[in-house]
Amino acid sequence: MDNMTSRRCRPQVSMSRSPYLCALLSALLHICSGQVHNLSLSVEEGLSVGTIVGDIRAGLPKETTSSGFFISESRDSYVFRDLEIDGDTGIITTAKVLDRESVDRYAFVAATLAGEMVQVEIVVTDINDHSPVFARERTQLNISEQSPPGTRFHLEGAIDLDEGPFSTQGYQITEGNAGDMFNLEYKRVTDFYSLEMEAFDGGSPSKMGSMWVDINVLDENDNPPVFNQSEYLTYIWENAPVSTSVCQVSATDQDTGNNGVIFYWINRRQSDPGELFAIDNRTGLITLNKPLDYETQPYHELIVQAQDDGAQPELGSTFVLIKVLDVNDNAPSIDIMFLSESGDCEVSEGAALGDYVARISVSDPDLGDHQKIQVSLEGGNGQFILKTTSGSIYFLCVNGNLDRETADLYELKIVASDYGTPIQWSEEIFLLKVTDVNDNPPVFDHQELTVNISEDAPQGTAFLQVHAKDSDEGINSVVHYAILNIVHNFHFNINSKSGLITTASHLDHEEEPIIHFVVVATDSGHPTLSSTATVTVMVGDINDNEPVFERQVYKARVKEHSPVDGCFLQDTESVFSIHPWHGMVYLNKNISKNTHTQFIVDIIAEDLGNPPLSSPFTLIVKGSEVEGTGPGVPKPEVMSLALSLLISRSEEGKRGEVS
Repeated sequence: MDNMTSRRCRPQVSMSRSPYLCALLSALLHICSGQVHNLSLSVEEGLSVGTIVGDIRAGLPKETTSSGFFISESRDSYVFRDLEIDGDTGIITTAKVLDRESVDRYAFVAATLAGEMVQVEIVVTDINDHSPVFARERTQLNISEQSPPGTRFHLEGAIDLDEGPFSTQGYQITEGNAGDMFNLEYKRVTDFYSLEMEAFDGGSPSKMGSMWVDINVLDENDNPPVFNQSEYLTYIWENAPVSTSVCQVSATDQDTGNNGVIFYWINRRQSDPGELFAIDNRTGLITLNKPLDYETQPYHELIVQAQDDGAQPELGSTFVLIKVLDVNDNAPSIDIMFLSESGDCEVSEGAALGDYVARISVSDPDLGDHQKIQVSLEGGNGQFILKTTSGSIYFLCVNGNLDRETADLYELKIVASDYGTPIQWSEEIFLLKVTDVNDNPPVFDHQELTVNISEDAPQGTAFLQVHAKDSDEGINSVVHYAILNIVHNFHFNINSKSGLITTASHLDHEEEPIIHFVVVATDSGHPTLSSTATVTVMVGDINDNEPVFERQVYKARVKEHSPVDGCFLQDTESVFSIHPWHGMVYLNKNISKNTHTQFIVDIIAEDLGNPPLSSPFTLIVKGSEVEGTGPGVPKPEVMSLALSLLISRSEEGKRGEVS
């Protein structure tokens, strides 16, 4: 049993024990970043079952204690088919009689609970258990009868599956060579010959003398270095420190002296141009020269060349495949693609439940359990949810009714974490804008408005500005105004954009003291939405109408001796005295037909406006005799008169009061 550097490792991913132990070993492999130890063992073929091959603990440093091993081979692999490995003690024994010609070596990795790893290589050595075998039992050789003595004929040799001294060593003719007609030659290579020479005389019996001749064959550099393996395979953790031993190559040269001295180097023109690895040119030990990154390059292939020190150097080459073992040194990456028509981070408030908002893909360049990614959503008040269709693709979907007027922006966070040790995580935060749909009509500040305006306001006078607010945004919130009552359109105009209402014609209080009309506000969405407000216009009166008598001349007859204050006419005609407010004309004294038979009175009706307006008229009063006048009937000295003047008053208020 030898403790040597490993020359070859076989990549294996399955475990040999229970699922629990498999998971534990997987965890150890992920957290282990120490140096990988190498152990080379040999065992002779043909030994009985149960033969001890070696102890894995021999591959660990002396100060290392081990409480058990986990093997990187499954129970149905060729290793456990032929070998029995005690995971507790590390003892390796044969499980069957080994046959070198079937399997000449075994390789596996053993890991301890402490994270130490041992690459074990077991070489099966040969015993002489095979005979030389000719390809044919009989072969035919045609020779011309004129062939001179010494003519050589090549025959196909025998094959012996054994190696070294147990392989074919020579040939001899055992039968049929009558007269020693044929000789067999089997050339063997050696650098030293010792010959005995004899000299004999012609006596009878002859006398002989002898001499030994030692012949040394001087070496020529006619053999290139030959590696003991045409290809090497080894492993290294991606976080291994610089100067970590990776692998050791070995080559031999059959030449002697300087011709057999070997130097190693890495062919940089064909491999490792970045000089990630270095090699000791005398020992062939390959070490790490720069940090590695599994995600950048998971494996490296080196072309290592061996050159002898001859005058005309000979070269040999081999391949070294270095597989980088992954550690959890990368956080998951998150890629978000928004599915709106514009591709922006937005969603319509009219989106239905389940509608897709964004496509989210997550990835982790690490291997194994590190590739399992947990994705979660934070924020959104439950209005959004994540749905998955595969392990790495998620969709952000609407999960509630959206209302831009209530919430127009949501801050969402996507968090992705792996299952490695330690856990790596990443997050993406974005603001999701809720876009508007035309779902709100304009709303007036007041549904009913009353405004006063003087009837003498000139055309184009602005007297009211209405305003309606639309909770939508953009084009959906642009409001236009119009007057709905067509019958009043000739009175007023409205600015469709500002809502400013102006007079379109002269107003007349006497014709329309109160005007009602409806203003409609319509937005610019599709379809359009609208609302209305009722406007009441109180047309204020001005003193623009003078008093007008119904007639220009009033005539009345008054009987003589009519009582004082007696009303003889309720008209707008003049009187002897007139009540300033009621227009009642009174006879202030008795009149007699003998005294006056007719009275002509000028009366003026005047309002209280500013400036006041007036209208004149003439009152003619004729006297008449009272029947029954005679003796015993006293004659009245004063004629009484009462006349009510009817005056047309077009104005209201004081302007309509006449005196």
